[in-house]
This record gives sequence, structure tokens and C-alpha cells, in this order.
Amino acid sequence: MRALLPPAGAKPIYTNQNLYIMKRFICLMALALPMTLAGQTTDSADSAQVIGEVVVRGARVMAPSTVVKIPAPRREIPLTTNILPLEKIRLLGYTDPAQAMQTVPGVGAFKDYGGFHMFFLRGFYESVVLNDGMRDERHALWQSAPLTGMAAVDHIEVLKGAASMSVGHSALGGVINIINKQPKARPAFDASYTIGSYGTHRITAGGTSAISSKANARADVEYSTSDGWRGNYTKIANAHAAVDIKLSPKHKLGFAAIISHDQFRGDYGQPHLKWDVYDSTTDELAYKRGTFPSSEPASRAYTDPNEFLTNKTVKFHAKYNYAIDERWRLSEHAFFAYDSLNYYSTDGLNYLTGAKATGAKHYYLDGTTKVPVLIDRVERDGFGFAYGTLTAQNQIELTGRLRWGNTSHAILAAHNFSYMDLRRSDRALYTGAGVGSIVTLKDPILDQGPIYMKYRRMQVFKDLVNGVSLQDFITWQNLRLLAGVRMDFFRRDFGIYNTDDRKLLDRTTDQILTNAALTYRLGAVYNITPSFNIYGSVSSFFKPQRITLSPEVVYMAADGHEMSAEELKSFKPLTGRQWEAGLHLDLGNELSLHAAAYHITLSNMVRTNLGVAADGRKIGGPIGKSISKGVELEMNYAPSSVFDFNLGYSLTDARIAEYTSSNFTQNVSAGNRLKRVPRDKVSAWAFYNAPFSSETVLRLGFGAIHTGSFYSDETNIYKIDPSTIFNTVVSFSPMKALSLQLNVNNLFDTVYYSTTINSTQFIPAEGRNVQFTASLHI
Repeated sequence: MRALLPPAGAKPIYTNQNLYIMKRFICLMALALPMTLAGQTTDSADSAQVIGEVVVRGARVMAPSTVVKIPAPRREIPLTTNILPLEKIRLLGYTDPAQAMQTVPGVGAFKDYGGFHMFFLRGFYESVVLNDGMRDERHALWQSAPLTGMAAVDHIEVLKGAASMSVGHSALGGVINIINKQPKARPAFDASYTIGSYGTHRITAGGTSAISSKANARADVEYSTSDGWRGNYTKIANAHAAVDIKLSPKHKLGFAAIISHDQFRGDYGQPHLKWDVYDSTTDELAYKRGTFPSSEPASRAYTDPNEFLTNKTVKFHAKYNYAIDERWRLSEHAFFAYDSLNYYSTDGLNYLTGAKATGAKHYYLDGTTKVPVLIDRVERDGFGFAYGTLTAQNQIELTGRLRWGNTSHAILAAHNFSYMDLRRSDRALYTGAGVGSIVTLKDPILDQGPIYMKYRRMQVFKDLVNGVSLQDFITWQNLRLLAGVRMDFFRRDFGIYNTDDRKLLDRTTDQILTNAALTYRLGAVYNITPSFNIYGSVSSFFKPQRITLSPEVVYMAADGHEMSAEELKSFKPLTGRQWEAGLHLDLGNELSLHAAAYHITLSNMVRTNLGVAADGRKIGGPIGKSISKGVELEMNYAPSSVFDFNLGYSLTDARIAEYTSSNFTQNVSAGNRLKRVPRDKVSAWAFYNAPFSSETVLRLGFGAIHTGSFYSDETNIYKIDPSTIFNTVVSFSPMKALSLQLNVNNLFDTVYYSTTINSTQFIPAEGRNVQFTASLHI
């Protein structure tokens, strides 16, 4: 099998008025438990749940969070949410979910290995990604996964901090909810064409209309290609369709589907030195550890041209809403998805040392021993895998309003069901001339022959989750109280098989993992004036441990002894708690300000990359806990219709609080900062709006993004310098239906690193890039 192209014809592997109503709902949930097969968000038309958005020139959205599902504007809820509206997505030229997170305080986002979207929220990568409120379980399992383009996206919501009460396991840093456009009765059509740097072309089209007196429909399509800043090409193709049907005044149905076929080539960065390197002739220091010993431009890449990441996804949503009466509503949301992924990449770029470094003119010191090293070339270390993910989710919710004395209550009772079957093939046997190829740093020959691979292992994850939750939002005079509790029952059937490529042979690992976890959220908001309030909250988190009973990993206790299978069963789930306090200031269309301070603790941490044992096995074990604390600020200021200004700021101090396995990992200790988490982040945009007539408008925007320093790993040896870049946008609408827009990013062509792959492979960020977009809105 040729690894660098998916085999022709190959089939994908598995790869929510009275007591009576409440009693009926509880009985209904009990009956539904064995039948539920997917997840739910509130229908956007449900007036008991959603207040219409108010958007001021793309700067502000005062709408409730559909993740928390509290029927109140953002300033009424005791936690931090950020909402990125469609107008701002369009104005800033965002075409990718990682790009869209640039202006959100406390969020770090990038494409890991060139194609896997990864999000750090408040210092932690333990976060959940939702699509229209339904979980993408790949992110919960692997922390990253490819995501398609954004033509069908209406807006993005970010809920900060521990949120297992709202969405279940694995939501420590927070939740990102990507919400797609919904059908409308009023006919509308939009289309756009973008051309940009690096051979970028993007076409989108979408429309909505009533198709009968009782049904509305919408469809969106997108196709884009780009050669990429460092040859890391992308090809994005997706289509979205949705229909809403009003069966009667009390009954509504909704269906939506999205399909995507995306391709990426990875980016594995510049190979920086992991040692101080000396000149063999003079014994003088030639290059410091962490430097790149070449004058090649940042755009130079060393990956094989035939590498690939292909991702195919099909998602289907079905929703039902029943208005029981004016106060109570019952909703059902079923979700099914299948995702197929194939991947091969140059994951490692290693300098030749020791016996491989023939003719070396440099060396590094291993203790007192001089080890020869060639600094003008690297050896590729390839890696391939494929997986298929089948997901089924269901959420049933009862929402309603009650009055009790002087208090009013908004109630949400829900049952969530989730099933995931993920089958991952890996541990390939690699053959062919391209295996372990050596490329020079200057003028490399990139294609050095074919690579074939044959998978020898399959990991099978079958996760089953049932969750029951109850939430009450209480209004009493100037006080708002939020209380919620959730119980999750998690079961994982994990197996490892030997394989002949993708044919299953014997099962080598058979493990059942079960967790039951109670999570909660408590919060209060006090309205000092109609425009100003303060709040405080506490919330919790849990995540099942990924403990692999594998012959390739040995788990060591803190005292140094090898842990038995029985001892491994004693590992508790990852747990976390967040304390948060903040304020909301809302002066209508002129000024809005949200500020928060938080403290998050993550406990029961276990890792499998602590080192290598004498017999070659990886060392794993319990390592302690981490803490993240910080402040965040979001401000939107519009003193007139001519000028508006957005500011986002975050200070994140994310560190290891306890580290019990320092015997196995050198240079890692309590107090070290967590990897790939910038200490501070600033995003500022100013816009000038010049209306020439009721239909002719010119908008000029200038923005700056500052990213603080961060470390490539938790040894804190390799530090990435801070960076500041400037962006600009010019948007001109000569008529109401037409918009012409020019975006220039990294205006001054600043050279900096956006992230890292491992300790010493640093990813250069894009240089100056330009895109021009023509849009039609009818």
C-alpha cells in the first residue's frame, strides 16, 4: 500500500407550570434512557430560551449563551462568555476556526501539525468543541481534530472555565460552540469570492427562503484552495443544508446536515538545536541551544511533498420542539456523525549525531563526552495513522418558568446520551526509498522516493455516557442566582488489536473503564444599577483518565516502583474547579465592558511521556496538579456612528502546582509554566465608518495582536519570544447588495513563531498576506 496516497477504493474504518408536568417529564426521561442515541441545543426560535441578538457594527452581541441556556442577556449570567458574530467574522476575513479565535481573550488557537485544530482556553487544552451544541468527541479524546471552513457559520460562542455541568466531561478550560446559519422565511442570498496570497482562492454561496407556508430552508456551500505559507496546502469543500417545519403552533421540527471533504499538508516547523553546539576546531560555542543554524527564510519547509491529511465528515441533526403551554417547552435533539481521517507526515526532523554524523565539524557535550553532530541536514521521522469515528448523541430537555413568592425561576432539566465508536489504525511498518530520508537545510531535495506503510495495530474506543442535569436561574429584585448540578455515568470499552494492515487479528488489550462524576455550577449576579453589576461563581470539571494497559507503557508510582494493574484501577478521573469573579458594564450602544478574574485547579494528572525505561518502554505515572489563574477584559466602545473600538486582554498564569514524577523527567518541577500558553494576549481593533449615502459605506479598520512569551514544553528550557503584529481592513459597499473588501494581515511582515510541534520544532507564523473579497448580499 502506498502510504502517501489513500488506497483507491479503500473503505473507511470505523474509523430538554406545575408539579404534574414535572412528574411526567421524569417518567419520560426514565423511559427514554435505553433508547436515546444523540445531543441537543435549544432551538433558536424558542423564545423561552433565546433572546434575539443585537449587533452594533459587528462589535457587540448582547445575547444569551446557548451553551449555558440561560434565558437572559450576557450581562445577567455569572460567568464569562464571548460571542463572535457573523459581521465581525466577515469583516476581519476569518475563514478558519483557529483564525476566528485571535480576538477572543484567554484563547489560544492554532492548527497542530498543520491540520488539527487545537484550542487552549485559560491555559488548558482540556476543552470541548461543539457543532450547533453537539459534542465533537474527537476533541475530547485527542484534544485536537480537523475542522472544515466557515461559510455556513453564523456565530461562535466561547464559554470560559470548568463547564462539565453544561456539556459533560472534558470541559476544563471551556467550551467552543460553532453555530451554523438557520433557515428564515424571508428570502436572502449571499455569495463571495476571495483571492489572496499563496495562491488562495475561496468561493462561498448560501441562500434561505420559505419553501411552503410551514417550512423554511437554507443551504450553504464552500470551496477553497491555498498553496500555503510554507507549502502546507489546504483544500476545503463543504455543504450545509437545513430545514425548519412548523407542524402546528405547538410543534416544530428541524433537520440539518453538513458534509465536508478537506485536505491539508502539515507543517512541522524549523528544526532548532536541542544542545549547545561547539566548533570542533576551536572548541568555541558556535550555536546556542534553541537556535536554528541556518540562514534559510522562514518560508522554507522540509516536509515531503507527498504528505497528506484527508478528512471526510458527515453530520446530521434532527430537532423537535413542543410548546406544552406558554411557560413550558419540551425539546429533543438527535445527532449522528461519521468522520474518516487518513494521515501521513514528517513528524520529526532530527539532526544526525554520533556514528551518523560522518565528517561533522561540530559537536555537543553529553556530560564530558563530545558527540559529533551535523548541523546542515536533518533526518525525517515519518508517522501515519487512520481512524474512523462514529458518534450518536441525544439530548432531551424540559424548560420552563415558575414564580415562587417574590422570585421567578427559569428551570432546565435534561438528559444527555452519547455513544462514540472510534477505531484508529497505527504502528505502521514503513518501507520504501523515502523512509528516513535525509534533507539538507539549504536547497533540500524534498521528494526522495516512495514510502509504503502497513498498519500493525488498531486501538478501539467505545465510549458510552449518560448524563442527567438540573439548572435553575433565579431572579429576585436586583439579584440573579444560578444553580446547576449534573451526574454523568461514563463507560469506556478499550481494546488493542494486532492487525494485518486493517484486518483485525488477536486482541492484546481488553480494558473497561467506568467513572461516575457529580459536577456543579453556582453563581450570583448583583445589579448595582441597571447598567452595572458584579458577579461571582464556582464550577467544576471531570475527565476520565486515559490509562493504557499496554506493553509499550510502564506506569511508575512516585516512590519509583512499577504499578500493578490493580493499582492502575485506583487512578481517579481528572477533576477541576474554577472560582471566578467579575463585572459587567453596559451603557447601551456606546460602551460595554466585561472583566473577570479566575482561579482554576486541575488535579489527578497522569501522563505517559515522562521518559523511557531501560527496556525501551515509555514511562507513565501520576504527576500531581496544575493551576491557572488570570484576568480577562473585553471592551467595545462606540462614541458615535463614525468610530468604534474593540479591545480584548488576558493575563494567563498557568503553571504546574505539584509534580511528583521528577525522578523520571529532568528539569520539570512545580512552578514551571504550562507549555504553549502565552502569558498575555492583547487584541485591539479601531474602525472608522464613513457613510457617503444610505447605501454607500466605507469602513477602515486597523488592528494589533500581541502574544506574550511561552515555552515549547514544561521543562521551560525553550522559550518563544513575544510578538506583535498589525492588521488592516478596507471595506467599501458601493451599493447595499455589494461589498468589496481588502484585508492585509501581518502588515509589517514580522517574523515570529506561532506555536511549536515539540521541544525544538518551532512553527514560523505567516508573513505578510493579502486577501481581496467581493461579496454579494441580496
